[in-house]
Amino acid sequence: MKKKVGHYKNSNIAWSPDELAKCINKYSSLYTAVIVTNNLKYILQTHNSDLEIADNFSEIDIAHFHNKSVNVNIPKLIQYHSPYHNNVVDKNFIGLKTVIAQYHATLKEYKECKIVRNIIDFIDNDLYSLDYTNENIKVGFSPSVLIGGASPESKGYIQTKEVLERLKEKHVNFDYDIIINVSLDECIKRKSKCNIIIDEVVTKSYHRSGLEGLALGKMTICSLKENVIDVLKKASNSDVVPFENIWLNSLEEKLEEIINKGVVYIHEIGKKNRLWMEKHWNPKTIVNEFEEIYNTL
Repeated sequence: MKKKVGHYKNSNIAWSPDELAKCINKYSSLYTAVIVTNNLKYILQTHNSDLEIADNFSEIDIAHFHNKSVNVNIPKLIQYHSPYHNNVVDKNFIGLKTVIAQYHATLKEYKECKIVRNIIDFIDNDLYSLDYTNENIKVGFSPSVLIGGASPESKGYIQTKEVLERLKEKHVNFDYDIIINVSLDECIKRKSKCNIIIDEVVTKSYHRSGLEGLALGKMTICSLKENVIDVLKKASNSDVVPFENIWLNSLEEKLEEIINKGVVYIHEIGKKNRLWMEKHWNPKTIVNEFEEIYNTL
């Protein structure tokens, strides 16, 4: 009989725990997964989800906490998705600690954590069907916050939008789609109609949005520092960095160069990115890694 893993969350966390739970149910021969939460807003947002939602751990074998934890008397681990702030993450968790393979893994507070990949369920998923029908150049950008600046929580929305507006005025074959306040499914569908995805270009890391771009087979832009590149290479077991490493101060210039190379060039990069994801960020192998983690608890 499969053991049941309860993924505990008290906020959305970019739907990452949900994706992991769905992939465990899809690919694991050892475990099933449910979401454990008392967050009524989350429950209402996901009432059509195929994930089981529980409000306690009474029938759970393993507790998989995301950022925050509660007291339980079963095997447990925590996965950190956010910066090290008191009101965001549980600093006092006792047990196995993991951290997503993004800039978080470079923070000194997480140096003892096992690095894990942020899962994307793109294999055999119609949402991630490859679409190269757009003959014009279209950029997709889905910032989770609508502020400027370069803090870890910022996505550089204001500055990035200004660049995209100037390029649209200049190039008749260029357009953009800023995707906000929609469901995850709607966000992915709109990204699939683009051929370039901007994660964000003001901080030192890629994020879930960037991984979605790669999985959709799109050229994907983000800003990366060397220590985050090292984390990416280690987590993926690949020396190839599939992202276009572009920072805000050169975004307009670099996008001009890309536009001039044409849509065929852009699509070829995107196709290579999808193949990289299939080999180095495959949800099946990520589930296998979590199975190994659960087996050790």
